[in-house]
Amino acid sequence: MEISAYGCTVKFTIDTLIALIALAISGVSLGTSIRFWRRSFRPLVTAAVRTHGAGNEGITYNLVLLNSGTIPARNIRLSANNESLANAFGSGATPEQRLKWLVCFKPETEIPILHNGDRVSCSFGTTKSQEDGFWKYKATISVCIKYSGWFGLSYEERHDIKILDSDSFTGYMWTKEAA
Repeated sequence: MEISAYGCTVKFTIDTLIALIALAISGVSLGTSIRFWRRSFRPLVTAAVRTHGAGNEGITYNLVLLNSGTIPARNIRLSANNESLANAFGSGATPEQRLKWLVCFKPETEIPILHNGDRVSCSFGTTKSQEDGFWKYKATISVCIKYSGWFGLSYEERHDIKILDSDSFTGYMWTKEAA
């Protein structure tokens, strides 16, 4: 096949056509690789409630932030949905305890840097029988984590955290006497 334009004639053979198709496929492949690299080469900060200690009187919790991304996260701030917080409070959620255990949600509380693969935690209240603790057992809190990466991009992760005993996913464990 021959194509003429502006006084030039170009011959296309089957080899040329195959080379152009291969070039197009390579371009699409490079674009896709760059897109997925940009999505994966970033910090990824998540929050979870973890058991600090458990006994026959109640359970104490920590709130843990984990960066499972490939680069450090900066300027991390955590906020919570006020309605989900209000629904999660147990009867023992006094104003003094709210000041102590909800400081992690204040706008001025910021984690300057969290390295990839690292975690940071803070105390996060208690549960007791009959919902007498700070939290109701199995309550869900909607949180938003805002942070920055190293290259000027900002991220926002929204998810729910649940007040549960993280030592046992069923709620049942062996006692020391049974062992």
